[in-house]
Amino acid sequence: MFERSGVAPGDRVLEIGTGTGYSTALLCPALGEENVTSVEVDPANAARARAALAAVGHTPSLIVADGLVGQAKGAPYDRLIATCSVRHVPYPWLRQVRPGAILLVTIGGWMHGSGLALLTVEVEGGAAGRFLPGYTSYMLARPHHHPPRGRIEFLPGTERPTRIDPAVLDNWTGTFVAQLAAPSAERLGSGPEQILLDVATGSQARTKPNQA
Repeated sequence: MFERSGVAPGDRVLEIGTGTGYSTALLCPALGEENVTSVEVDPANAARARAALAAVGHTPSLIVADGLVGQAKGAPYDRLIATCSVRHVPYPWLRQVRPGAILLVTIGGWMHGSGLALLTVEVEGGAAGRFLPGYTSYMLARPHHHPPRGRIEFLPGTERPTRIDPAVLDNWTGTFVAQLAAPSAERLGSGPEQILLDVATGSQARTKPNQA
């Protein structure tokens, strides 16, 4: 992650998701702990990470807060690295890094597809970049989890043959592309029998093998 972000000595880094503190510990000697700010939403995780880091002699700035709002106090940062995935890039992240800064963030969703995005922040406050090759997966940030789902009630619909094998959704890329097309849909099942439930619209799509 750090190599892909192009982080260099002297860069000021905002890490979203301290977790165990392992990645934070890697940043401290490389950048100087005074240049490392890490945000963790879970107080118990944050306490364990703080103790683990102190045990190896590191005392970076560790903040217990919602990482989706970042940490404005130390802004602007040169790099923002998220060790959780998000459905979209939170606007505060774009405002807390300098123009030209790099964001490295995993875009995930409710179909469990994900892609690692390397973004450069623009002067106007937006960001542009590309998805990097390879496979990267992190847990979704808690506020980006899908809403609670009760018992599934299947709605009547029209059957028609599909030109695409539903099993493509078992492929990493296939799942991610489908998720981009239907970002509020959940996916259940595998192989020829798949179910997509769109939380936003209530629509459904189901597949089953051809019995002919």
